[in-house]
Amino acid sequence: MLRSERVARVVLITGGSQGIGAAAVQCFRDKGWKVSTVALPGENLNRWRSGSVLTVEGDITSKEVRTGVVERTLQRFGRIDALVNNAGIGLYGSPSNLPTDLLGRLFDVNAVAPLHLAQLVIPAMRRQRSGTIVNIGSVAGNVSMPWAVGYCASKFALHALNDSLRLELRRDRIRVVKVCPGIVATKFRDNVIWGSVPRKLADLRPVISPEKVAKAIYRAVDSPWLHTVYVPELGRIFSAVQRFCPALMDWYLQRVGADPTAESGRSRHQNEPEAVESGANV
Repeated sequence: MLRSERVARVVLITGGSQGIGAAAVQCFRDKGWKVSTVALPGENLNRWRSGSVLTVEGDITSKEVRTGVVERTLQRFGRIDALVNNAGIGLYGSPSNLPTDLLGRLFDVNAVAPLHLAQLVIPAMRRQRSGTIVNIGSVAGNVSMPWAVGYCASKFALHALNDSLRLELRRDRIRVVKVCPGIVATKFRDNVIWGSVPRKLADLRPVISPEKVAKAIYRAVDSPWLHTVYVPELGRIFSAVQRFCPALMDWYLQRVGADPTAESGRSRHQNEPEAVESGANV
């Protein structure tokens, strides 16, 4: 088959209204992919309604929304070549004062929804004998940071699900890749469901743009030999220090990390819409 006759590839991206998700929608569109995205309703999502992007409004913690977006994507485009589990939320707080009633919401968005969406697209990818599932993890999924223990725990869980899926689906020619960003220039810190960044860390500036993460996501899909991508690569070193020299990481986190008295206690209602599709990962 000639290149010009090939069927356009299709990607489903969660949290495509802003941040990393919006940058990924634009990146894949620019590469000639057909794009489907799901996010909460709002002006940021409306920008994609023109053109070839299929937009679905909804909260990905809803099983019906997840099932609906996969079904609509298959009805519209006939296939799904890549799933990008990008949508995520954050929560600041140390283990001793973390509001445990919010953990269910956090894990529903950051771990349960990505797993269920993967389960929903796997049958189509098996029929195609190809496909890629990308989970947006985090360096915080390798290093537990005491000022954001709930978020770290949810990303640890996502990493475990990702790696298990990768091993299970290898025989089906379905690739599973995790992309682990560092500090990204998004509104993540403004959209957490509880708490605020400790004062000691508030001055740490984003080191990468959403567009750079989006390019890394595309590279993860387009490069068959990759299974973990760090953006920036410094995250790989940071994670390696935790693995091979945990005492050094403990010293570093105590030096730069949270003083419990620095937490403002600012809270947000766990069902606020803007807290669901933050698309950032620090």
